[in-house]
Amino acid sequence: MIKKILSLWKIQISGAMNQLLFVMRITAFLLFVACMHLSATSLSQTMSLHAEGQSLQQIFAEVKVQTGYLVIYSNRVIGNTKPVNIQVKDMPLEAFLTKVLQEQSLTYTVKEKNILIKRLQEDGQKSQGLITKQEIMFSGRVLDEQGLPIPAVSIALKDGTQSLTSTDSEGYFKVNMPKVPVVVVFSSIGYVPAEREILGNDTLQITLRSSVADLNEVVVVGYGTQRRSDITGAIASVKMDDLNGVPIRSMDQALQGRVSGVMMSQTGGQPGAGNSIRIRGGNSITGSNEPLYVIDGIPVYVSPTDATSLNPLNSISPTDIVSVQVLKDASATAIYGARGGNGVVLITTRRGKSGQTNISLNASTGFQKEIKRLDLLTAKEFELLANEASVSEGGPQLYDPALNPQTTDWQEALFRDGAPLHDYQLSASGGGEDNQYLLSLGYFNQQGIMESSDIERYSTRLNMDRNIGKRIKIGNNLTFSHVTTNRVNSASMFSMLTTPPDLPVFQRDGSYTRYNQQGIGFNNPVGLMNDYKNFNRVFRGLGNVFASIELLEGLSFKTMWGLDANFMKNDSYMPQTVDAGALVGGEGTVSTNQTFIWINENTLNFNRQFGQHRVDALLGYTQQSSRYEALGASATGFLNDNTSSNDLGLGNPDQAVLPTSQTANWTILSWIARVNYGWSDKYLLTLTGRYDGSSRFGANNRWGLFPSVAVAWRLVEEDMVKNWNVFSDLKLRASYGTTGNQDGIGNYPALDLWGGANYVLGNQIVTGITPTQIANRNLRWESTASTDIGLEMGFLDNRITFTADVYYKKTRNLLLDVTVPATSGFVEGTKNIGSLENKGLELTLNAVPLQGEFSWDVGFNISWNRNKILSLGNADQIIPAGVNTTLLKVGEPLGNFLGYISDGLFQSIEEVAEGAQPNASPGDVRFIDFNGDGIINAADRRVMGNAQPNFYGGLNNRFAYKGFDLSFFLQFVYGNAIFNQNTITLEDLTGLRNQSRTVLNRWTPDNRDTEIPRATTVKPNNDAYDRYVEDGSYLRLKNVQLSYQIPLEKVTQQILKQLTLFANAQNLFTLTNYSGMDPETNRYGSNNVRQGYDSAAYPNVKTFTFGVRAGF
Repeated sequence: MIKKILSLWKIQISGAMNQLLFVMRITAFLLFVACMHLSATSLSQTMSLHAEGQSLQQIFAEVKVQTGYLVIYSNRVIGNTKPVNIQVKDMPLEAFLTKVLQEQSLTYTVKEKNILIKRLQEDGQKSQGLITKQEIMFSGRVLDEQGLPIPAVSIALKDGTQSLTSTDSEGYFKVNMPKVPVVVVFSSIGYVPAEREILGNDTLQITLRSSVADLNEVVVVGYGTQRRSDITGAIASVKMDDLNGVPIRSMDQALQGRVSGVMMSQTGGQPGAGNSIRIRGGNSITGSNEPLYVIDGIPVYVSPTDATSLNPLNSISPTDIVSVQVLKDASATAIYGARGGNGVVLITTRRGKSGQTNISLNASTGFQKEIKRLDLLTAKEFELLANEASVSEGGPQLYDPALNPQTTDWQEALFRDGAPLHDYQLSASGGGEDNQYLLSLGYFNQQGIMESSDIERYSTRLNMDRNIGKRIKIGNNLTFSHVTTNRVNSASMFSMLTTPPDLPVFQRDGSYTRYNQQGIGFNNPVGLMNDYKNFNRVFRGLGNVFASIELLEGLSFKTMWGLDANFMKNDSYMPQTVDAGALVGGEGTVSTNQTFIWINENTLNFNRQFGQHRVDALLGYTQQSSRYEALGASATGFLNDNTSSNDLGLGNPDQAVLPTSQTANWTILSWIARVNYGWSDKYLLTLTGRYDGSSRFGANNRWGLFPSVAVAWRLVEEDMVKNWNVFSDLKLRASYGTTGNQDGIGNYPALDLWGGANYVLGNQIVTGITPTQIANRNLRWESTASTDIGLEMGFLDNRITFTADVYYKKTRNLLLDVTVPATSGFVEGTKNIGSLENKGLELTLNAVPLQGEFSWDVGFNISWNRNKILSLGNADQIIPAGVNTTLLKVGEPLGNFLGYISDGLFQSIEEVAEGAQPNASPGDVRFIDFNGDGIINAADRRVMGNAQPNFYGGLNNRFAYKGFDLSFFLQFVYGNAIFNQNTITLEDLTGLRNQSRTVLNRWTPDNRDTEIPRATTVKPNNDAYDRYVEDGSYLRLKNVQLSYQIPLEKVTQQILKQLTLFANAQNLFTLTNYSGMDPETNRYGSNNVRQGYDSAAYPNVKTFTFGVRAGF
């Protein structure tokens, strides 16, 4: 199997790639050397136990079973201890041990994977022996990065000679020391230890950061959780605490460059704009390639986005999220069956913890500016170009060359410097042993860098958990949000770049300047920006209620009911003050839609340990239904703009547009099953299956089975590997399975559909209906078979971790439109006929080179993916309708740009006569006649480049010292091409639109050494050709953040528990050869066949924010 995978996975590495691999090797070596002299303790995380009258020996045995850590003790120490009565669930191990031992006059210390039990008085005797007149006392509190207390933190001398104490349930501690100076270490499970030098009486505030890797960390997986060490699939995690202060407007932005195998592209920088995510490449041509998003167990409504769509994830405040898991291979995603083919993103929100009420405030404010402006012609340069273009075709000069007109900088007129943004989040959490809660309130406001564009979000969340007796638990996850966006018209950017610079913004009478020449009209950019209105209001309620009951020891039942309700209203109005509105007397549109998605899940969970055998099984049934309703109306021909879209009835009845309405429903029913088996924590097996029935597909193929199998071998538990004393983790895993894709194809792709049509009856036009889609009862979902082989390694107690995955995916039954018999009455119909593949490699390296008072964390990931179309049915290639610059071809990847290939410029009449372009002139582009027929036509077009990168990834560094924390994040993409459609317009050289200053180097009889053709009004050089395709590679300093945690002994600890100030800069600089505004753009969003286009997209922004995080 491995040979087969490697034979399929053939990635050609360029010279640049070799250099990058060399840098990676050097980096890994230096990190390893830097860590050789340091060590750390990798511990477990939580305990769940119901014990009555058990001995300490039995308790310690259960600790070994649940955490993998050995408890060492002597019979002399525990000989006279009392039986233990305890009931806890998911309690941190330190807190568990403290609770068990505190009534036994015992304490413990931790060394690597061993827990040593000893009498409490042993520490007291040692301390008494050292008491001197110099005895001092230091005290304080230990908090996490959110300002929440950490109980049971171990406090010990760095030299290992003495364990001093541990923090209480609220994180407080107090220590008497006989002598100073000493260095004290604060350590806790799942956190990076912190060191402090004690010089005298002092009050400290210690913040512990989450550790790089903890094999016993509980990771959220589909329909449950697992220890990280037990996972057999490819799952990547992002902890949102690591992104505190980073100004992300939606959760999906947190994945960019931080997770291997995940490629995110932005449609632009407009507030509320959508993003497009690909996990291990695109699997579909006509369907969706977006992953499934699951929030607190609810698969949520996220429609495919394009340049003008809102991002549905905007309704979820990133501050409410605690972690994000990305499921990438079949072992991880098969549990989601027909919806898991594009990967799954699991989002887990914060919950309350037992203990004192904690109030947290996160507040930030900042400003934005455009990353880059384009360099355009001045008014004088524009008029001289227009004259030259006109004269070249025998026309007159259009402007007096002696004049020196004033230049209007339309970019300056539309961009606003310092566009503000604000983000405020307030939360309260706490509870007792049987009740926990979290309540949060949020407000976010982002003004766009272009006038009249913004987003405003109000959000609230309430998560609750309640234990009823010893066996029953109930709870809920509820969030409500209201999001308002104002979006600029899609023509605004185009008008800003192309409106002639010799036109003023306003006429003398105060009206907007309007311009029309040779049939080309211009919407005044400022008028379009100020007067055009396009408001979207979205109210969303997302939540669930759940209950679980422990039926028997190790056997539990859980039921969950959820609802995702979306209500959206859009109001838009194109005024008569600009050309587009003046032509129709103003145009108003009002539309509403609402989506209700219900879900019910019922699962049986079994989890038991039988000696060295561990079994974790899941069996369940789930059903999800959706109902979508939409209404819309529009009108034109208004007397004036005063009422805009508030009363469409004031429009001209002779120009009335009939209202529209739509209703759509879908349902999916599923049976799910999963078995995890482990023997001696060495050999792991996972079997997963899901049986789905979807209303979207044909009656003959409505149900499908999606199975997977995965195995893992934890070599680190083998005696031979242990004897090497090199690895703290070493695991080899492999998986194979199938998943499906039912999204992005509509709700009724398999049915006959009918629509409205107008007919001429006599002398009148009447409305009737006509069939619009032919049924296909055999239509089924696209199916992806995936194979993954992974290697996980850890060194120095996982101070250094390395993960590598190689994968191969083949998607069959692609849904494509094909020609159908003419007798059907249709030209085309949808069938399952095509296939494509993705194969690639992912590498992730994390390390803590320095640990202590000064610490350094580093994370690096890099991914390669190769995509290829294997079959298009009976066709060898397809040029999608309406997209004549994109080519789908067997043997080629998705994202190919199609156009002419140039061979310089014609320099003389003689060269024109020898070529295949008889109507050309000197200074025109010479195209290659590939088929040699003496004619340049569509048959001579070839692939000009591809939008998919050779590789991509990110590098994150974080440094901490005495309350200061500095981090920076680099993101890179290499080898992708961008079709710069802006250049086609900004270098058309016709003299009708403003141009890029690059046209100053255009061809003239005196300037022949150039690739920019001559100025002319007849557009012989305006076809799509290879000069418009550019290298889109870039290296970007994506984020830099500096924070400082103020020592509270200098302020107050009566009310304020934690206070951190921070400053953040995003998109600070970019290294790229791309000539456009920004290489990080994808104008057509999730459109599968139009990737990598830049066409007057709203610019991305630089962001600078300042804020505070406080705990009360």
